[in-house]
Amino acid sequence: METLIACPTSTVTILACQKIAKSFKENIYELSSVREEWDPEFATSLNIWIEDTIEKHYTDNVEAWDENKYRDWHEIMVAGLQNLKILRASLKVDFKDDKDFLKDFFEKTGYCEYFSDAKNGDHMCLYQFLNVFAENLDEETRKKAVSKGTMDSLFDKILDSANKIKEFKDCFEALEGEAELNTYGQKEVAQIYSTIRDICRIAIAYYQFDPIKRDQFNFYKVLVNL
Repeated sequence: METLIACPTSTVTILACQKIAKSFKENIYELSSVREEWDPEFATSLNIWIEDTIEKHYTDNVEAWDENKYRDWHEIMVAGLQNLKILRASLKVDFKDDKDFLKDFFEKTGYCEYFSDAKNGDHMCLYQFLNVFAENLDEETRKKAVSKGTMDSLFDKILDSANKIKEFKDCFEALEGEAELNTYGQKEVAQIYSTIRDICRIAIAYYQFDPIKRDQFNFYKVLVNL
């Protein structure tokens, strides 16, 4: 089977995209005030595009859903995000009088670039976040953070998530479009994911004070309820 289509990451992603697209269509009359191209016709065509793609490339995968594999993937991602959040909060408390250290740490380890989207459910950004964190964390910075009160084991937990998620590297790279997309099906899925990600970013901002609707555009919240 094709690398991307066979990945559990890809299967849950396309199903989450389908669910988000349905929410988008249900709220299109309200959301149409946000962007010019967002209208009922666009929402309908997006849903048809996703349904056709699932029918063409994912029917067998959905029927042979590997719940254990998905559970492993989901637990890695949830644990990684949770520990990254705890670390951020801990450092902000311990280094509230050392803004230079915080600025340097958050820039170097990916917080500035990826944290906002990752905490809003973008699992591609979380994957990239974990990789950058693992690559750029140095021992001196880690020791300085621990000396102020952060548990050293917290760093180990984040690095463990970064290491475990490597099992799904091909899936994530294909969704990002960085890997070779040698079939039309793979390219189509990557395009759908990119479109839905953009919709989610704007919709989450629009529904900032409406948590029920906001969660309809949060990949993690949608994935949990598949």
